[in-house]
Amino acid sequence: MRARGAAVGGGKLVGGAAILAAGSIIAKIIGAFYRVPLTNILGAEGIGMYQLVFPVFALFTTLSSSGIPVALSRIVAEKKAAGQETKKYLVSALLSLLAVSALSGILIASLSGVLARLQGNPSTASGYVVVAPAVFFVGAIAAFRGWFQGEMYMVPTAVSNVIEQVVKLGAGIGLALALADRGVVAAVCGALLGVTLSEAVAAVYLTIVYAVRSRRRPARECLRLSKDEARGMFRVAFPFALLGVIMPLGTFLDSLIIVNALGWGGVATEAATAQYGLYSGPVASLVNAPVIAIMSLAMAVVPSVSLSRADRDVAAVIAKSRMSIKLVYLVGVPAALFFVLFGGSILSVLYPALPADSVALAANLLSVQALGVVLVGATQIYISLLQGLDRTFSAVKSLFVALVVKVALSLVLVRYMGIIGASVASVAMSAVSLVLLGVSFRRLTDIHEEKSIAKVLSAGVIMALAGITVREYVPAGVAAVAAGAAVCAVAYVWLTTLFGVFSEDELRSLPFGSKFVRFRRAVRFWD
Repeated sequence: MRARGAAVGGGKLVGGAAILAAGSIIAKIIGAFYRVPLTNILGAEGIGMYQLVFPVFALFTTLSSSGIPVALSRIVAEKKAAGQETKKYLVSALLSLLAVSALSGILIASLSGVLARLQGNPSTASGYVVVAPAVFFVGAIAAFRGWFQGEMYMVPTAVSNVIEQVVKLGAGIGLALALADRGVVAAVCGALLGVTLSEAVAAVYLTIVYAVRSRRRPARECLRLSKDEARGMFRVAFPFALLGVIMPLGTFLDSLIIVNALGWGGVATEAATAQYGLYSGPVASLVNAPVIAIMSLAMAVVPSVSLSRADRDVAAVIAKSRMSIKLVYLVGVPAALFFVLFGGSILSVLYPALPADSVALAANLLSVQALGVVLVGATQIYISLLQGLDRTFSAVKSLFVALVVKVALSLVLVRYMGIIGASVASVAMSAVSLVLLGVSFRRLTDIHEEKSIAKVLSAGVIMALAGITVREYVPAGVAAVAAGAAVCAVAYVWLTTLFGVFSEDELRSLPFGSKFVRFRRAVRFWD
């Protein structure tokens, strides 16, 4: 009976992760597409102003809500499995999050002028006022998502993710376009108003879904947590809150450092903002695109590894961890090399409104940050694996050390190297965090995948040589990107199969596994 229960529970977890991953992928694709027309409307300086405001918004929302949704989902799942009441945990979390989020929104609006001056561009002050109400709605969204996930009902979280991005795309682009004639500041405020509207609509949707679902459970429940129950929720939430705040904190510190450091090096405010916009807008969006697939994998890894750990199935933990690490490099390496080879062509196709010198600078930034595709992706997987093994504090310490390194490098490199220094510092943070996380993970599992990683890197290098050949004959534009993608994809798939990166058993665990196995046998006919 226990084995059957574990199997059913595992099916729910993996199925729920699949729903969340699907919603996340759709939302991220829409989000990535959103930045393309927005950059063309706002220009480099406008997207720079937008990207100055957004990290502050992200940091405040993280500070006001990070950790509680994860803690709520865990506690609700445990209490529900034990047949206990769960609504009181939602009520407590919701009230707490709404109070803290309201305070955070008020702080953003009241400190708008101070924040804008600290970032080196006072023109962004009005943007903070426009986006401040969104923080309140994010608090409500976080509470409902945590409760629904604890109930193992993943659809509302996935749908609300998509709703956020769709409304932001439609309202943000529409308002930015409508206000563009009034100047870049007005257009930026229009885009940020789209963010506020998107959070409001998502919060309303989740409230409605909860109201409909709660009608099916008319039994009266005690809605007040005891002190012990509140402390228990805090203990679960605290490490996740620390982990969740580090990356937004890094982006926020970027927004404080980069424009100011460029100014110390003699760059005018408008030009510095435009360079920061290229770094944090078009370039970051491209680098993050392949990471979306890796992040979706990370979402599926945590419950799967946690289940195996709870069942004391060491072999399953090791197998899932090895597969995850291989998949990270399998996706990240070709994406990074492709960006290095065809980054200029990709940027010129996606952002035709940008001047040629801006595209050239963005291409140089992308060549440096492309390495981050592999480093960030691997970092996310190791974080997820450590979470699944209940070693969240190890991930927190590693990321904090890496953040300190990035801040120190940014202060020096941006002043003397220009905006390229920001890319170097970003890659350095990812490299340091990956090394530290990898060491922590290997202490727990003693997993070594150097041979598989070497095979992937070898396949990537040969693929890059094929891409260079294509670039020689098809120098630029859509044709170069399309031809390069086709040749590189065919070469890379064939090479990784030829080198035997995955065993047949590993391939069978993937979607369409039997087809992959047949292809592997055809390529490796001597096996």
